[in-house]
Amino acid sequence: MFRLNNILMCTSALVLTLPLGLSAVAATPSGKVVQGAKGTKGRAVVSRPVGSHAAGVAAAKPRVRHVAPSSDPESIQVCRRKNAFGQLAMQRQGVSVTHIDSTELARHQVTDVKGLMNLAPNLTVQPQGSSSAVNFTLRGVGLNDFTANNTPSVMTYVDGVALPIGYMAGAAMFDMAGVDVSTGPSGFTHGQTVTAGEINVKTADPTKVFHYGASEDIATYDRSITNLYVSEPLSSNVQYRIAGFTQQGGGFQKNINTGQSLGNANKGGLRAKVAWQPDDRTNIVFSGNWMQDDSQAMGAYNIQDLARNTPTYQNNRNTGWGFTPEFLKLTGNSAGTKPSYNNTFWGAGVNFTRNLGFADLSTISAFQQMYVHNLMDLDGTRYAIYDDDVNTDANLFSQEVRLASRNPHERLQWNVGMYYDRTQMHSVIFNDYTGSGSRPYIQRTSYNQDQQAFSQYGHLRLTVTKRLHLLAGITHESDDRDLYNMQTMRYNTAVYPTPFNNHYGRRGALTNQFSGMGGIEYQALDNLMFYGSIRKGFKPGGFTANNTVVASQLNPTKPESLLAYEVGFKSDYWNHKIRLNGDAFWYDYHGQQVAGLAVVSNYGVVGQYVNIPKSRIWGVEMEIDANPIPGLLLHQHFGYERGNYENYSAIDSTAVAATYIRTGKLMALYRSYAGVDMGIPKLTLEGSASYKAKLGAWWTLTPYLDYSYRGSQLDVPGNNLYRMPAYFLMDVGLTFAPKSGKWSVSAYANNILDRRYDVTRQTGLNGIFGIPGTPRMVGGRFRVDL
Repeated sequence: MFRLNNILMCTSALVLTLPLGLSAVAATPSGKVVQGAKGTKGRAVVSRPVGSHAAGVAAAKPRVRHVAPSSDPESIQVCRRKNAFGQLAMQRQGVSVTHIDSTELARHQVTDVKGLMNLAPNLTVQPQGSSSAVNFTLRGVGLNDFTANNTPSVMTYVDGVALPIGYMAGAAMFDMAGVDVSTGPSGFTHGQTVTAGEINVKTADPTKVFHYGASEDIATYDRSITNLYVSEPLSSNVQYRIAGFTQQGGGFQKNINTGQSLGNANKGGLRAKVAWQPDDRTNIVFSGNWMQDDSQAMGAYNIQDLARNTPTYQNNRNTGWGFTPEFLKLTGNSAGTKPSYNNTFWGAGVNFTRNLGFADLSTISAFQQMYVHNLMDLDGTRYAIYDDDVNTDANLFSQEVRLASRNPHERLQWNVGMYYDRTQMHSVIFNDYTGSGSRPYIQRTSYNQDQQAFSQYGHLRLTVTKRLHLLAGITHESDDRDLYNMQTMRYNTAVYPTPFNNHYGRRGALTNQFSGMGGIEYQALDNLMFYGSIRKGFKPGGFTANNTVVASQLNPTKPESLLAYEVGFKSDYWNHKIRLNGDAFWYDYHGQQVAGLAVVSNYGVVGQYVNIPKSRIWGVEMEIDANPIPGLLLHQHFGYERGNYENYSAIDSTAVAATYIRTGKLMALYRSYAGVDMGIPKLTLEGSASYKAKLGAWWTLTPYLDYSYRGSQLDVPGNNLYRMPAYFLMDVGLTFAPKSGKWSVSAYANNILDRRYDVTRQTGLNGIFGIPGTPRMVGGRFRVDL
């Protein structure tokens, strides 16, 4: 599924000279096709494929256009109408993929993965609390990982490199070529196996012609986004590209007590790529990246405070914070520090491809390092109820080797490969509870975690007939992780003099499983394909590594598995002026990993990851793209899903508290959620309309309108304080540009209705907090590409 704006309807011609000694085919003025004489020259004029979608465009049938004779008596001109929606190759593949192009990413100011949430159906991207880590949910499958040490259900790839750590996945995105959101169990053709799907981020590559450009985006709340790039060849077989960005300002939150602002960005990054072709069969790309984020953190707003009975904030853009001097000194923060980030990411990689004749060999080698320091006030008040300071250092090494058949005309297409990754993590988490009433101390939890995974995969596509294809895939993965040096200690206060310094033994979690898929594709008509698939995926188990007070909290979760059934169709009508794609899915979900609760004797209720024995999710998705007249592009995406717990009993924290008040005893009391709705957003809508109008012969003016709707979400069943109400967003804009497209000027208003909405609601100690979405932003953007 693809979105592409501001595209002309017909491509320019490409002149191809037929070699001497070959016969040429020519169209006479009457339209009759004749055979050229031997030894003469013939020329054909055909269109070029657009961008990186050459394979898809090549699949379209060219139309012969009759023209007047040229100076060459034996010539033809072939004009192929350009598909305004692109991605023609994907229209013949039985998978559900949402493609978001670089134009759309820039239009929505997408500078990190959180900006993707309203651009793809049934996709949720939420910050973990107010930290810089992110959690993904796709078609209702995901994990709220508050320590970012577990494998996500949705894997993020950047230029083919998997980023399984939430902080890495949440880092900046710039100089983009596009993003693909793929749904359902994956890992049969590349990378790691996961249950929910993938977000594949592709950054721009070096070019063989000289290009350079810049853009500046300025909006309300003093927000600015600056991008720069240069790309050119150094020689006939070496090219480079250097890109950088910086983002400043944008903080729209106010301290409800002092009026101070919060949320200003202060981050930037660089990326460099060098491509080398030692011969005409080999391409090697060396890359390096660096990013620094010294932004202010997003602030939490108080929904419920049971510790100090702070009234609920009626304006979700209000926040509060208040760090004790002892906590700031202990964590190395200076006095007066606001909630903030101090994150550094850097890495390097080598991508090697080689044409072996019968197949393409590709390898991807990558190393990524991160240093994360997040200071957060998660109660959103001036009291030290639930203040956090997270320090995590981690590195990732990955290696992939893949061999894929090369000839697209062979009946059997195949793809085999191996993937390995190793992560090392050290984390120190400070919690200040001194103002909570129930836990009057500062607590420190630290641990190390090592993880490595090795997987092998294979995928086949068999052409049974011209219109019928069968698919099969298998993957095996072994994931081994160790948690060690786990320690929890408390810094005593006058009201809590009890010593507490617990050390926990080494824990391990080993997952060793197979998964597989089978599918069918039937090209009923040249412009209509039906498909169906059955896929089985799994995700390895992991650890609860936050706020550990008893050894039982370190028992690893079991792996989760998902059996996915999907049927769908893809179609284009009226010479590619209308595209209509749809699918329906049914998920049988076992061992779903969720952030649950456990009761600790003589302590209270604590967080702990648990497995839900069985759940079911089903839904439908539809995409409609229309280009009824030149310049007018319409897009509508519809997603509807439902999920229910089939077998799930969880700690009833309200009953536990009531029993403790009545009897003075802490008891684990459970509530059955069998048949209860999972709380995932049922309806998601996303659409746009734009019209590229010609102003004379040299200029264009493009007004556009984008909108999205997201249904209500409830992450914790049975408590409506966690429910995020439904919301509707609308963006409008106007772009002026020359016909060449070498520069443009835009004015826009995002969230023009100024809707107030939440992006997440989570629990803190003795309370519930929320994180608000972005308010109305009015701005302008200037872009140059030369």
